Amino acid sequence: MNRTEYINKQIEILFKPLYIRLTIILMVLSYFYNLPVLKYSIKGDNEFRLYDIVGFIVLCFVLMNRSFIINYINTKSYLKYLNTFILWCGFSLIFTAIFSFFKGRPLWFIQTCLYYYHFLVFFFTAVLVSMYLRNSKKYKIVATLVLLLTIAESILVFSQHYGLVPFLWNDTYREAYGGFISGTLGPNKIVLGMIMFMSLTFSLGLFFQRQIKVNRLLIIISIITSFAVVGISGSRTTYLALIVFSCYLFISKTKKFLVVSVLISIAIIIGFFFNLELIDTIVETFENRVVNKVSAPTLTGTNLDVGQLYEDLGSGRSRLSLIYLKYLFSNIYVVPIGIGLNNRLLIGYSAHNIYLSLINEVGLVGLFLYFKWLTSYLYLKFGKADFLKLALNGLIIAMLVTLFFGEHLYIYRPLFGILGYFLLITILLIAPRYYLKNEK
Repeated sequence: MNRTEYINKQIEILFKPLYIRLTIILMVLSYFYNLPVLKYSIKGDNEFRLYDIVGFIVLCFVLMNRSFIINYINTKSYLKYLNTFILWCGFSLIFTAIFSFFKGRPLWFIQTCLYYYHFLVFFFTAVLVSMYLRNSKKYKIVATLVLLLTIAESILVFSQHYGLVPFLWNDTYREAYGGFISGTLGPNKIVLGMIMFMSLTFSLGLFFQRQIKVNRLLIIISIITSFAVVGISGSRTTYLALIVFSCYLFISKTKKFLVVSVLISIAIIIGFFFNLELIDTIVETFENRVVNKVSAPTLTGTNLDVGQLYEDLGSGRSRLSLIYLKYLFSNIYVVPIGIGLNNRLLIGYSAHNIYLSLINEVGLVGLFLYFKWLTSYLYLKFGKADFLKLALNGLIIAMLVTLFFGEHLYIYRPLFGILGYFLLITILLIAPRYYLKNEK
């Protein structure tokens, strides 16, 4: 028995208990259902979400099988590098604890530990899914579940815009986010936008990789609905991600880009033909969030002031970045190793730029480890699964660009399960390369 056969045999034994298979399904579901399932009070009104509760089972299972699981992690570069970054973040909690107690904010450290718990849960769920999907028969089940959840969430959002379903979050969220409609994902625009953008990239990968036998109609519906919801989201960061992904697709596979363009164009034409209010909503949202924000929308070509455009659309991000740079230069001791995960007690807020935020929290060391993990996906070999590789590369490049304007691949509270869903989507795009490699 060679190493691969041994790993597969051990994984088969590992996933025999029904509870761990149900746990994986519930974790996938939890990325789409962020409404609270339990409430408690440590720092005001706090909430437990589905991934908080199910995640405890994930971590217990990992602890019981830690030796084999750690060895498995070390065989996958993208898991190994992220594991290293998480360990560094864990070490940095020492600094967060020191600052929290000296600043008289012990609850800040407790909250940070919850964030770190989320980090561990999202990571080890991705590890377990990676192991589970080594069996090609299981892949169709999980992929279909993700497509169905994407479509169901999209329909829920559409229904809310038509007034059929009310706003589902409490008054605190309504006041904080202006009652933004986002189904069960969370009232922050970036959550709805990025979750649907990731679903779109996954659906496109499946659409082009025809060897993967997942229902074609589900894939097409998922592409159309997730694209529509990205439009509704009003998230300018997600719009940028879509532009970057589209440019990469156009440059890499122009014919495929045209196929997708035709598919979406047909859906839009049908929408106009039936006079769907949804089309008007998308157009209105784009105008309000982008067009009307530009101070001089008539400027084009050589007259376009990129700096002014960034100022218009960045919602103060340029100012935040400058403040953060000044802060880092004034506190140069922070730069090498940071002052602790989620430690914003010196400056008071995040940079809305993951690279600057990471320097503050985990230093240049942490930034290097994070960047090494994220770029490691670009170097994976896919063999015959070239269209899945295309989708994965486009997703990663889009994230590398948009992370200059946000922290959506991190564990801050308003982001809910975006990071966990990103890790799930990357695993779903990577896993089939093993099946297709063995095809003749």
